[in-house]
Amino acid sequence: MSVAAVAEEAGVSRALIHRDCPDLLERIKGGVNKGIRQQRDAKQTELNEYKERNRELRSEVAELKAMLAKVQSQNATLIRKNMALSNAHVDNSNVIQLIYS
Repeated sequence: MSVAAVAEEAGVSRALIHRDCPDLLERIKGGVNKGIRQQRDAKQTELNEYKERNRELRSEVAELKAMLAKVQSQNATLIRKNMALSNAHVDNSNVIQLIYS
C-alpha cells in the first residue's frame, strides 16, 4: 500500500493526504514499513545473540590465558628444579643416573 495508491483510490491528490491526513499517512507508512521493521528486529536479535556469544568467548579466552600463565610458571619452576638436580648430580659421584626407555 502506498500514498499514491490510496490517493488514486480516494480520488484526491497525494499532497492532500500528506497535508491534511497525518493519521492516515502514518497508517499507510506503517503498513509499508512493517516488513522492513520485522527484518530489522530479526537482525537486531541475531546481532544481540552474536554479541552475547562474543562476550562468552572472550571470557573463556581470558580464563584460558590465566590457566596458560599458571602452567607456564609451573613449567619454569620444574625446569629450574631439574637443572638444580642435574647440577647436584655432577657434584656427587655416588649418584647413578637411571635411564628410562
